[in-house]
Amino acid sequence: MFIIGFFTGSIIRMISGLILLLFLLFGLFVVALGALAASGGPSPCAPGGGPITVDAANAASFQQKWDAMDLTLNSGTPASAQFNESEISSRADTYLEEHDVGFSDPHVCIYDGKGEGTATFSLLGIDVKVSVRGTMDLTGDHPKARIDEIEVGNVPGFLLAPVEGAVNRAIDSALDDIDLEHSYGLQLTPGQADVNGTP
Repeated sequence: MFIIGFFTGSIIRMISGLILLLFLLFGLFVVALGALAASGGPSPCAPGGGPITVDAANAASFQQKWDAMDLTLNSGTPASAQFNESEISSRADTYLEEHDVGFSDPHVCIYDGKGEGTATFSLLGIDVKVSVRGTMDLTGDHPKARIDEIEVGNVPGFLLAPVEGAVNRAIDSALDDIDLEHSYGLQLTPGQADVNGTP
């Protein structure tokens, strides 16, 4: 009986020690991942059409163009609008200030058929530089990001999945708050986005 109790106690201590070791290793992994995410990271994107100015005037210009396009679409006539990187970045900055979704200091750069957005993302109390490359789908009730590539801090690709998931969820959450009244096509050329709406 004593021998059985001794072995049972040893096994329980061994399992407890193993569980404690796994928790410690997981904690070290999270700390290391946080340190990599917070150290450095992607630089602001390189504009396709000249320097980007983020200010209230450019945000207002974006909104005026969008509202005028929607007004024409509401009358049953197709309409389009052209936006530059400063207008898009400024509107994104205003939107992010109005909604607490974890992103700040956005810059949107437009290339041929693709766009790149860079921003600071607050993840578990740590500010992380993020770069997202891809395009947008404006054909549904809400915009959808079609992401081709994400960079987060200095996190290497093989460790990126957990952080990438958090960034993706934050982007989806931000876009779900935007209602699209019509269906829009999007054409990206260096420095500008052409949006073509159908009633």
